[in-house]
Amino acid sequence: TEAGGRAADCGTLVVPEDRQSPGSRLIALPVVRIRATGPDPAEPIFRLGGGPGASNLDFPEASRLTDRHDVVLVGYCGADGSAVLDCPEVDDVLRSSRDMAGAESLRRATDAFATCSRRLTAEGFDLPSYNFVERVDDLEAARRALGYQRLNLFSSSAGTRTAMIYAWRYPASILRSVM
Repeated sequence: TEAGGRAADCGTLVVPEDRQSPGSRLIALPVVRIRATGPDPAEPIFRLGGGPGASNLDFPEASRLTDRHDVVLVGYCGADGSAVLDCPEVDDVLRSSRDMAGAESLRRATDAFATCSRRLTAEGFDLPSYNFVERVDDLEAARRALGYQRLNLFSSSAGTRTAMIYAWRYPASILRSVM
């Protein structure tokens, strides 16, 4: 954290890649909990970072919140853990582009995304399962696994969309949401 090193509980949450498919493969998501330093902690704070496509495991400001709350970071499916959707094909096109909004660059980027999608599908990824709803269900699974009755959400950027969907799906699980 920005206040120095803090002890943390680190674990893995195993979830189905596609909760709608009984035979879905399992994926592992990292979970980090920095415990509250004060007595009688209040509800935990689950941090929801931006993106999309960015990791949810970087939160140096956590130390500002740990006097009264556990701070929990749950890795995002597709960005963290055992199933990372990496597209070097797209990175290469974007790095070599001189005019990212030009017709040729847009055509090359579109082709690169299609190539990446075909490759990831061939590698066994169920791409439609990597979405905000699955991410929210992963967060709820983590809340239950950690034994918390309710939580606070602290979100920024694309994490605010995750927070909104969490509030729609699990309103009884939330005490507060700060976007």
